[in-house]
Amino acid sequence: MFLDVTKRRNPQLIQEGVSLHQAGDIPPNTYVIDVDTLKENTSKLATAAAENGMDLYFMSKQLRRIPKLADIIVESGIKKAVAVDFDEGKVLADHGIAIGNIGHLVQPGKHQWKEVLGWNPEVVTVFSFERARQVSETAESLGKCQDILLKVTSYEDKCYEGQEGGILLKDLPETVDKIKSLTGVTIVGVTTFPNLELNEQKTTMIPTNNFHTLLQAKKVLTDKGIYIKQVNGPSGTSCETIPYLAKNGITHSEPGHGLTGTTPLHAYADLPEKPATVYVTEVSHEYNGNCQVIAGGYYGRSRMKGCLVGSDKESILKQFTKAYQNNPETIDYYGTIENTNNFTIKTGDTAVFAFRSQIFVTRAHVALVEGVQTGNPKVIHFERNW
Repeated sequence: MFLDVTKRRNPQLIQEGVSLHQAGDIPPNTYVIDVDTLKENTSKLATAAAENGMDLYFMSKQLRRIPKLADIIVESGIKKAVAVDFDEGKVLADHGIAIGNIGHLVQPGKHQWKEVLGWNPEVVTVFSFERARQVSETAESLGKCQDILLKVTSYEDKCYEGQEGGILLKDLPETVDKIKSLTGVTIVGVTTFPNLELNEQKTTMIPTNNFHTLLQAKKVLTDKGIYIKQVNGPSGTSCETIPYLAKNGITHSEPGHGLTGTTPLHAYADLPEKPATVYVTEVSHEYNGNCQVIAGGYYGRSRMKGCLVGSDKESILKQFTKAYQNNPETIDYYGTIENTNNFTIKTGDTAVFAFRSQIFVTRAHVALVEGVQTGNPKVIHFERNW
């Protein structure tokens, strides 16, 4: 999905991925993150947010929730993280990363709230009165009052399978009244996901129905006399979308793929953020006329089309071959690529992919690499996934 734009806008990353693999500095099945480009992207996002009066929480799950990487993002301008589940929150909080938002997408378990509130998150997102009550009771036991966001939804909203949940807009007034009776929490805003999606022409990001539900929910809270601190509108956050979001009342957003220049729009338009990650692996063997590459880092929604294959950084950019996305029901021990007639593919060659990823759900390793842009790559951190 992102191979062409990476080849054009950050060819050095592809070339140094080959060099690192061929030198034995990284193994097959490794995502390589260009740290210098990541820093630039993060700084641009932070600047765009500041110029538009928005706050950002960075999302680390796409990049494997690596504390070292979180430090780099914080140092580059985005100071707090969004943790989509308890596990991500614990990894980051235990490392000293400030938690801005937790509970969206995954609600912590009922016995986990004490530890969660011990991290002093700026806000906690809840999907129901029942979860709000759990947070309230825990907060009271700790002698504090926790700010919360309400996840809202409507029957017309878009929802990815496996991410369902939230307070129905029609039930929001009644639910707000019930939550207001709790003494350990304070409602400070609303959130939902996804708020933006790529238009059919693939030229811009446009609001989803969820976005309109979010703004209606804000009005419900305002009419109830609630002081709104946050209207949190994640999805597709980039320097391109931040001004639109801010203009329409969004106060907070949560860049994830924006950090690596891999939101859906980045595949079709040259935005300020540049591609900062590739997946590097190795040709294993031939089978049934095609070649198999060592996998483990594939993702079911990657939309991969092909890869670049070779052992030499100077020729790799010209050596494209088709790749076949595995059936989601299979384990990606290997991936199939076409044994093209345009050049020779050899066992041990490097295969470089650039597709939509969620590294935390894979078996892939991650290499944080500095010096890609100067031709002096150095692995500053290697995160193994055994």
